[in-house]
Parts: sequence; C-alpha cells; structure tokens
Amino acid sequence: MAEEQVKQEQENDNSRLGDVIKVVLLGWAMAILTANYLGVFKQSLDPTYPASILSGTAASFGLAVGNNKKKKEEPPTLKPEPPASKPK
Repeated sequence: MAEEQVKQEQENDNSRLGDVIKVVLLGWAMAILTANYLGVFKQSLDPTYPASILSGTAASFGLAVGNNKKKKEEPPTLKPEPPASKPK
C-alpha cells in the first residue's frame, strides 16, 4: 500500500513538473514572437520555430490555435442527367 502511494506521488510530481515546463515554453514562444513582431530584434528573426513550439505546446493543453470555424455541409445535390441523343 505504501508503494502505491509513493508511485502516485511521483506521478503527480512528474505531471506538475511537465505542466510547469509546458507553461515556460508557452511563455517563451509568445515572448519571442511578440518581440519579433514589435521589432525588438535588430535582424529579422524567422518566427517559424517559436510558432511551432507555441502551437505544439498549446495543443498539449488542448487549446487550438487558428481558425476553428467549421464549414456548413451542403446537402448533396443531384446532377441532372444529360439528355439522351436521338437516333438518326
């Protein structure tokens, strides 16, 4: 019984540590992207890497970054058949 409690506590600690690391990565990526867009860096920084870290970390928390609008499905329509050719 004591071993189960120790394992449970270790899993909780690992989970908390993982969440802290995710939050730090999320903050770092947002700070780099914001600084880049505000022109803080002398040279242009490629925002691809921080943006991918941001979207991946946000997805691990269950957040969806981007457009979540779903297109309405149109009911299927029947195409009219071409008229049969008349025999000559």
